Amino acid sequence: MAVIIVEPDETGAAWLTHAVAGLDQRALRTASPDEAMAALATEGREILAALVGSGLADEEALGLAARLQQAAPEVPVVLLRRQDSGELLRAALRTGIRDVLPASSDAAAVRASMARALEIAGSLRGRLAGGGAGRPDLAGDRPGEIITVFSAKGGCGKTFLATNLAVALAARGAGVALVDLDLHFGDVAIMLQLFPTHTIQDAARELELDAAALRSYLTPHAAGVWTLAAPTEPAIADTVSASAVAAVLRLLRSSFAYVVVDTPAAFSDQVMVAFDQSDATALLATLDVPSIKNLKLTMQTMERLRYTRSRVRVVVNRADSRVGLRLPDVESILGAAVDVAIPSSRSVPISVNKGNPVILEEPRGNVAEAIRRVAAQLAPTVAGAPAPLRSRRSLFQRS
Repeated sequence: MAVIIVEPDETGAAWLTHAVAGLDQRALRTASPDEAMAALATEGREILAALVGSGLADEEALGLAARLQQAAPEVPVVLLRRQDSGELLRAALRTGIRDVLPASSDAAAVRASMARALEIAGSLRGRLAGGGAGRPDLAGDRPGEIITVFSAKGGCGKTFLATNLAVALAARGAGVALVDLDLHFGDVAIMLQLFPTHTIQDAARELELDAAALRSYLTPHAAGVWTLAAPTEPAIADTVSASAVAAVLRLLRSSFAYVVVDTPAAFSDQVMVAFDQSDATALLATLDVPSIKNLKLTMQTMERLRYTRSRVRVVVNRADSRVGLRLPDVESILGAAVDVAIPSSRSVPISVNKGNPVILEEPRGNVAEAIRRVAAQLAPTVAGAPAPLRSRRSLFQRS
């Protein structure tokens, strides 16, 4: 497997080759866009990614990225620029560039960016080779629905949305489970002021896990949401396999009308399992260029993996922030409509600090109303599923 390096300056090309040397991929040095495309034509599927140096002019670099996107959409492009203006970043988004780094970046930063690009490329190719992704057939009469909340950039408010969405769905009278799939740094328990005795790690290591056993690992919230918390120590997160996550989600689907899944900002195997089983997905972003860039790349990736667009809703958090980027700009960059805009409010950080969802803290506020719109978009009707658990005390006496 190989990485194409595009850099007309010989010294710069040598430095980039050195920067990616630790990635265990061949580096093919090219000096122009035409040479890069010729290398792609010669090597075919051996090419995993492209690294474009700062010696190529902006127009040439963006043009090459567009050509690569058309010829091999599974090949991510990382771009080094001497100046990364907002206009350049927006153009980079439109041409599918994976990352834009300052030309002053050190070798470690370049290597880390390329490693992330290669990881996504490898996952994408493997899943495409397997015939695409889709929800498997599941046993049971009228199983519940799984809703996954995702953003490829941290700090957008995924956990805030997931917890409040779960409470909004529970307010309909439906049985709701909430899964914290941010296995390293999950905050669902903190956001709901819960003190779980058990976590998803306990469920994952259960040899004969069934619906009854799984219920003993859930922690109830007064709003009617049953939470499967993330591990308390990041070091043990890797013990929760993707197959265990799949089993947990299937069992929760059989017991609850809705299963809301909070995720980390990464396309991990566990997250991909959640996508596969989801009936609906909320993709979240805020009004900043890096966040919108990641959202666009996420949408492109999900399209290539053949996830149905009708199952996806685009949500912009803090959408009324005056930061030089407006919702029409976002829609223009994405080439898609924003389904729900959640406004800013002082009540949000107050509710987070209290450990009380804003939909309970300020139920008549604009933010709560926006969250109910998200719920209506993702789950238009209450799913027909088994009734919620009745006796919390007897089932949860250990917690």
